Amino acid sequence: MDKHPQNWFYWLNRNAPAATIIVTVVIALSSAGWTLHTWQKSKASLDISGQVSIGGDVTQVGGDLIITGDPLDQKTIGHLNSLLDRYRADLDQRDIELADKEALIAQLKATLELAQKIAAGGDDQLASRARALLADLEPGSLGAALLPDLRALIQDYEQGPIKDLVELHMGEGALTFYGDPQASLAAYRRAHALDPENIAAIDSIGQLELIFENLKAAEDAFRQVLDLGRFRDDKRAIAAAYSNLGVIAMTRGDFEEAVDYYNQGLALDEELGSKKRMAAHYSLLGVAAFKQDDFDTAVDYFNRALALNKKLGRKEGMALNYAGLGVVAFTRGESLEARQFLVQARGLFAEMGAQPEVALTDQLLADLEPTAGP
Repeated sequence: MDKHPQNWFYWLNRNAPAATIIVTVVIALSSAGWTLHTWQKSKASLDISGQVSIGGDVTQVGGDLIITGDPLDQKTIGHLNSLLDRYRADLDQRDIELADKEALIAQLKATLELAQKIAAGGDDQLASRARALLADLEPGSLGAALLPDLRALIQDYEQGPIKDLVELHMGEGALTFYGDPQASLAAYRRAHALDPENIAAIDSIGQLELIFENLKAAEDAFRQVLDLGRFRDDKRAIAAAYSNLGVIAMTRGDFEEAVDYYNQGLALDEELGSKKRMAAHYSLLGVAAFKQDDFDTAVDYFNRALALNKKLGRKEGMALNYAGLGVVAFTRGESLEARQFLVQARGLFAEMGAQPEVALTDQLLADLEPTAGP
């Protein structure tokens, strides 16, 4: 598959048989970016209608954006939503299921809202920087055109409020997450240095440390998230930390520890009523059971996940669950059943335009015995 940075688990089996690779797809796409999505998305809505608060005089930005003192200015709202839609489209092309996609967009949204306020402010240099920032996010760039202006704004804003600086650094981290993960890690570290108890920054550091296979550093970050979540009684953050710690344990081959973490996260998600995260936990537990050759348990967990994903209408989750069931059947030598599951998975992958996953499924299907008949 196309190894986007969050699919850090993939490297474990890059030379493995197709069956193991498909299981890797299941775990990577079920768990990647878990914490960012689960706790930060709950903090930030992506529908900004009526939420943009901008002061100052009328200002022309990017040729078509007019900022006024009216927080409901439709041109302002429309332009910002357009920028976020472009960024979302770029992220959509990176993978069929990116658990932290919404959180990255939320980080960018907060940065752009702040830039709008700066653009309407009284400092001409900062306003000019902010206007350029708002004008330069283009389709297909993943924000690359935005970075010089954002970094210049950050540099000029070093004496500004710490809260605002943190927001700008988080936006830089979001924009560079895929194209330059080293730069993204540096940005999140700067945000963390300014705000040592910022859960989103700490979690992002953990996710990026996983990209670079620094398991100890990633584990330390996720344990900080766990501690802060407990201190604040933030059950979403706690559940997310358990999930990420479980993935680390799985990577190290400690399946019992991984299952314990997953079950703790699952219990909290059940309490919170989050069916999407429950489905992801069931998928992870299914992978853990498969890795321990407990195929009956793996099938049970994949079916539980599948049932929830069907209710939620989540094609990506359904595809991964069908793939998991197909791999179990493949491993058991049940070729006909394996083919049926894998064909269902392939159809969903193809429907979503997930070509790397289609190719992997085709590879596994090619290894099966030909079906009977003409």
